[in-house]
Amino acid sequence: MVSVRWAAPILLFVVALPAFGAKTSSSHPPRELHRVGDHSTAYNPPDPATYPPGSKSYTIKRGDTLWGLAQKLYNNAYLWPQLWEANTWITDAHWIYPGDVLLVEGEIAQQAAAGGTAGAAAGTSPTTLAGGMGTPQTATTSRGIEGVSAGTRGPIPLGAEADIYCYGYLGDPREPMPNFIASYEDVEMRYDPGSKNQEIGGSQGDLLFVDGGTATGIVAGETYIVVEPSEMVTHPRTKAVVGQHYDFKGQIRIIRADERRSCAIIIASCDVIRAGDKLKPMPQLPIPLARIPALPGFCEPRGGKQNGFIVNAQGGWSDTLADGILVEVDLGHDEQLQPGDFLTVWRESPQPGQPPQVLGEIGVLTTEAHTATGKILATRYAMRVGDHVEIR
Repeated sequence: MVSVRWAAPILLFVVALPAFGAKTSSSHPPRELHRVGDHSTAYNPPDPATYPPGSKSYTIKRGDTLWGLAQKLYNNAYLWPQLWEANTWITDAHWIYPGDVLLVEGEIAQQAAAGGTAGAAAGTSPTTLAGGMGTPQTATTSRGIEGVSAGTRGPIPLGAEADIYCYGYLGDPREPMPNFIASYEDVEMRYDPGSKNQEIGGSQGDLLFVDGGTATGIVAGETYIVVEPSEMVTHPRTKAVVGQHYDFKGQIRIIRADERRSCAIIIASCDVIRAGDKLKPMPQLPIPLARIPALPGFCEPRGGKQNGFIVNAQGGWSDTLADGILVEVDLGHDEQLQPGDFLTVWRESPQPGQPPQVLGEIGVLTTEAHTATGKILATRYAMRVGDHVEIR
């Protein structure tokens, strides 16, 4: 039985570019297939008769993917991780098999019915990453959850595709990135005679050369995210270096890779991609899905969990941070913070002996070792860099 290939959202760009050949994946199908009923599978799916009474199920067909099924069943392709989590017997989300039966109704279906389609705008191509870096997204442009009140009954996406793949992260300044954009195929058309600073850049669909090849880990057919090392971020209180902010500029797909040189095409762009920008293997970062908790009430004591600070904000903002703005904090997965968690933001009162003021709530999107990126989801009062955060 031929298995059905699942592709993560960003890998769907390959489908739109057939002229450059099919993707050669580094994920291989399980080799040990066995018969279950009338079909072959690598898994041990439960008997659909054991699903809870009234549950809805779906029999996988040839050509199905978790990405496509999430769009078909929930009108939101970005809910594929939750569909996978509801069927934990699928041990490798890259491979699903015709004839296996998925459980498709539960919290995820309730969330979708309640309007959880914010993760992807209707009719928007996956190659469109809305909201350039450094631009706080508003309710009119974001595909996130602006305008959703704290204390939601069902789980909802905590952000949008652009929040995950077009902002960046706060990381180690010494992070090795040996591969980088060298130049463009049509560089002579982009060259400005007489200009001392040649800022040659491109965007989606442009062909380029990469300095780096198989000797430095480049694999033909794979997708890489383009990264620009940006400013050093210092702690707003101690002034110690917290890390370096890395901007996500877009994604490229490698067409051909030699030992030291590669050819590629830009398959998505958030900003102008320039010579010198670095490359990283494409991260798989599902949009977290969670219920937004109600804000702590007036005069409620703090929870006593791990505390940190807002250390950086989208677009270089430092004051008047409100709903929809992305921020970085000095807590990460080594402090037991995970995507989908929440941080309460608070500030000391200038009045001695008065309780701290609760400012709002941040939903965590991605984490590094000691830092994390989150989105402001609810605001009682404007926040600023340097405000405290506490894990809920």
